[in-house]
Amino acid sequence: MPSKRSRRISTLGSQLTSMVSVTLVMLLIASAALAGVGARRLDRSLRHNFGFVVKMEREAPMQHVNYVKTALLHHKGVESFVYSGADQILQDESELLGEDIAGMLGANPYSAEFDVKLAAPYSSADSLESIAARVRQIPGVDEIIADAQVIEGADSGLRRIGLVLGGLGALLAVVAVALINNTVSLSIYSRRFVIHAMKLVGATSGFICRPFLLAGARTGVVAASVSCVAIVGGRAYLGGMDAWVNDILPWSSVATVAALCAVGGVGLCMLTAWCAARRYLKASYDEMFLK
Repeated sequence: MPSKRSRRISTLGSQLTSMVSVTLVMLLIASAALAGVGARRLDRSLRHNFGFVVKMEREAPMQHVNYVKTALLHHKGVESFVYSGADQILQDESELLGEDIAGMLGANPYSAEFDVKLAAPYSSADSLESIAARVRQIPGVDEIIADAQVIEGADSGLRRIGLVLGGLGALLAVVAVALINNTVSLSIYSRRFVIHAMKLVGATSGFICRPFLLAGARTGVVAASVSCVAIVGGRAYLGGMDAWVNDILPWSSVATVAALCAVGGVGLCMLTAWCAARRYLKASYDEMFLK
């Protein structure tokens, strides 16, 4: 008959295995969630850079320029725009090249232009073409420079990334539920005869289930703590390597994901512990050998 020490070691080993398993699952889910958050913020950041350039005719009067300004200001698909006059563009280009361009050519070769940025809901190739077609009809507009194919390619790539991350997250969620359920259930399975003995001496269901619920909560809390420390440490390390990570993965998002994983992990461990304990409470002595 196993000694008290060996039973204690076996129990501790079972609890340690449960904690490690739950911790790894929570880390995987948290990593997938953070990847989804980063992809979403990256998508939003890229969409804010989608737009086109409106080049005015060289001799276009200010009245025509104001027509374009008014049209862009009142279009809900335009998030912002920057107007640059011909003289300003000439000055900027001359400073950049270190040459007097107007003196070399004998005239200002540039024309006024608008650098237009689209609102996120309109940052698609179809919306860009629609807005550009309206602006193109305004008097004084010479041409519109827009690469709809680049926007369409970026949009398609971001959509595929979203689908992959969504599928991965759903798969991890199913694996997490199954693994945590099996881990906690196996832990309680080793004590099923203890449950039956307590039931025979008249212990109530609540009294019997309470220690298993507490054990499940303890497993979830320890796993959540380790996961949160790993998440925060990983985020701090990546942020120190590249400042770009701070933009697509802010600390507020990391805290939200960590909190949701912690609450979900603890809740799932307690729920599976309660379900497993209840299953053995309802089983007869003969059924104990079959479950």
